[in-house]
Amino acid sequence: MDDHRLDFKQQPDPELEDLLAEGLSAPPEDVLREVTPWRRAMKRILIGLVLGTITWNNWNLNFILPAAGFLLILLGLRVLRQENAFFRLWWYSLLVQAGLYAFQLIHWAAPGWREFDQTAPGRAVIGVGLALEFLQFFCLWQGLRRVRRKAGLSPGAGSGLALLIFYCFIFFLGLFGLSQIGWISFAVMLIIYVCIIRGLFKLSRELDEAGYGIQPAPVRIPDLPLALGLAGAVLAGIAAVSLTCSPLPMDWQPADPAEHSDLAEVEARLLELGFPEEVLSDLTRSDILSCADAVRVEVDRERHSLTMSWNDSTPKPLTMIHAAVELAGERKSWRVFHYFAWDSGTQFYGSEAFQLWTLYDHMEGGWRKLVDPAGRLLYDRDGTTYWSPYHSLGVEAYTTDSMFFGVQSYSDPMASFSFPQNGEHCRGYVTYEAEELQEGWLLSSWINYVHQQKRFVYPAQTAREWQMSGAWNGDGLPFFRIQTAIQFRPYT
Repeated sequence: MDDHRLDFKQQPDPELEDLLAEGLSAPPEDVLREVTPWRRAMKRILIGLVLGTITWNNWNLNFILPAAGFLLILLGLRVLRQENAFFRLWWYSLLVQAGLYAFQLIHWAAPGWREFDQTAPGRAVIGVGLALEFLQFFCLWQGLRRVRRKAGLSPGAGSGLALLIFYCFIFFLGLFGLSQIGWISFAVMLIIYVCIIRGLFKLSRELDEAGYGIQPAPVRIPDLPLALGLAGAVLAGIAAVSLTCSPLPMDWQPADPAEHSDLAEVEARLLELGFPEEVLSDLTRSDILSCADAVRVEVDRERHSLTMSWNDSTPKPLTMIHAAVELAGERKSWRVFHYFAWDSGTQFYGSEAFQLWTLYDHMEGGWRKLVDPAGRLLYDRDGTTYWSPYHSLGVEAYTTDSMFFGVQSYSDPMASFSFPQNGEHCRGYVTYEAEELQEGWLLSSWINYVHQQKRFVYPAQTAREWQMSGAWNGDGLPFFRIQTAIQFRPYT
């Protein structure tokens, strides 16, 4: 009988030995160098520093790239955090900085974040963040010196010191209002920055070539889940704040059905003169009584679309009605009404606003103010009408800066408000009174209405802030402005 048992004493197969040797051999030197903890960690840190300086404003890259850079620094430094005291200090300060940075990203989603930044707590948050930023560059410089000394190289790390000085210089430029620099100065600073970053990469490569090795700090969560978790938490916070805080707080309350009692005679007189019935039904009692001595009514009615490229078939959900009421008296005075009404089904995502160009400001010299602008907002739901005062209504002083007109200062009445998403027939009006100073002046009163068209605007911006920024109209933008007016000569 043949013996088929394995003989372990027989000579090994030469081909099998070659395959085992090939499989157990060390990878090439360049591949090994790429995956060493020091090289990988420093590459992440340096790339993160570069991304943190990019402020490309398109597609929100001025927020996305710095945030990605911060994550890379965090992932790189957590491997090096136990290498020396300066890297350890940098790590702990970076954890604090991460909390402040997350707070900053989330609070930018709330309207009013600019006002918060001007308060004492807001300034404190900004100040601590700047201090930690400079501490980061100092720790990078001193940490590299310690590492070079430990690797048996000269302790010099001039590129780290140069980066610290460079950011100090940038800070003082902004502090003294010198952030607007010419193209030549910008090019020089860019070249200097590129040279500094190249020097830091060279320092890292020298340490790697000298055979410097580290014992990576232990990590409990892998890089990718950690990065995705942090990014997801911040994005969830931004979405939550944006959805809950974008509408401005309003004081909605049911309208009084008896508000217009005992006004039938005044209302009949206004209707006889041609005052719009739908506007009259929404006026307050005091606004109707202010027109008790009306002798003439001029009306202009328009419908408006929310696009720059409209035609006859384009939906026009906004109705604007302008009414000017001449009042009896020795000197002619006019009560002007600007009324706006949205078709049911219109989406309201955040804030609305309007700017007035009044008779006494727009036609200065021919008219004098008698009564400040006032008004209210209304909507219907389940057969009940609700009303609210404006969130804000008053004269706003502001400046705009454009490439065509430069810096210009304005002071105009402006209103800011929000409509509920479940409201029907959302509408409102504003009214004021002016007295004629000289005969022959044009009656010209304008309202510039701004409607928010997108739910998410980041960083958060109200329609009022957009209007005051001097922004131009355009399709696809978060806001759209409708300009309309009543214009006529009272003596024709």
